[in-house]
Amino acid sequence: MIEFRQKLFSEYDAMRSLYVELMKYSDRNKFKLINSSQLLPTLKGNSVVIERFVISTAFGHRDRYRMYIKVGAKAKMPDEIRLPEHVYDKRLLNIKISLKNKLFSEEEVLKYKLFNNNRNRNRNGNGGGGDNGGGASFSSDLPFDLSIPVRELLGEALKYDKTSRSLVLEFSSIQDAIKAINILPFGLKYQIYLLEL
Repeated sequence: MIEFRQKLFSEYDAMRSLYVELMKYSDRNKFKLINSSQLLPTLKGNSVVIERFVISTAFGHRDRYRMYIKVGAKAKMPDEIRLPEHVYDKRLLNIKISLKNKLFSEEEVLKYKLFNNNRNRNRNGNGGGGDNGGGASFSSDLPFDLSIPVRELLGEALKYDKTSRSLVLEFSSIQDAIKAINILPFGLKYQIYLLEL
């Protein structure tokens, strides 16, 4: 009997994955690590703190990436959080079509015409023999890619509370989470921190 088990990710694994990807694709100076004792002083300034990053999955579903954010006292708080759309091509079909054909020389075409004429004249008698050989053949594989453009939000705001200055965002990939971090609508020149676990 086959037993399927849900993938489990600790918060440490998830936060480490986020940090590694941030260091690969973003400005390293834009992100700083803090520990729990530095959290309250940090939140008094123009700052955004990523408190938790969680990867979850259920059987038969894609992984989901959830980010828990606290916004500092001096950062701007908009009325609502709506992340922009991004467009990508969703591939529906990707196959190769094989084409095969035989190329005949002028001499072979002439023989074919003569053979057919003789055969038509001598249906009840002996006709001329056909030539099965000769000719050059070619084959080609043509790629056929069917894709459609898909528009979807970069991520979804599951919770946004201006009073507690907290935000929970959900994404379909770590890359989408990183794109969103770089365009959060909390004003200008705010510093982004990651809380160490």
